[in-house]
Amino acid sequence: MESPPSGSLVLRGRVTEGLRESSFFTQIPWVREQFITKLGIDPYPGTLNLDIIDAQDLRKLKEIKKRKGIEIIPAEPGFCSAKSFHVSVCGKIEGALIIPQVPDYPESKLEIISSVRIRDVLPLKVGDVVPVEVLLTEKAQKSPL
Repeated sequence: MESPPSGSLVLRGRVTEGLRESSFFTQIPWVREQFITKLGIDPYPGTLNLDIIDAQDLRKLKEIKKRKGIEIIPAEPGFCSAKSFHVSVCGKIEGALIIPQVPDYPESKLEIISSVRIRDVLPLKVGDVVPVEVLLTEKAQKSPL
């Protein structure tokens, strides 16, 4: 595998089933607008859910979580803020890692948004191991596709 460019880290995670709540969340008007304006992604309703599978990648994820990222700010009471980072899934699909800022969020969980349903495009099934390159610096914003 090719080395990631400086300013990025590669994590590997196993595809898991989510709680089926993100399809609602990604389509809330203020959330969707921030994904479009801040990340350049008009999100497919839902996320790709991954579970980090080894200790080294878990350490990398902890380092990523210490960074500022691109903030998603709640526009309504009762919602949490989130950090986000641009990603490349399997080197083929651009998206964003979304990290909800809540105390009980699982430390090994990754949720990735994209403009497409990633599990269909690649195609992936539960249990598949997927490399995700996380960009640690903000890339130039672009219009969503």
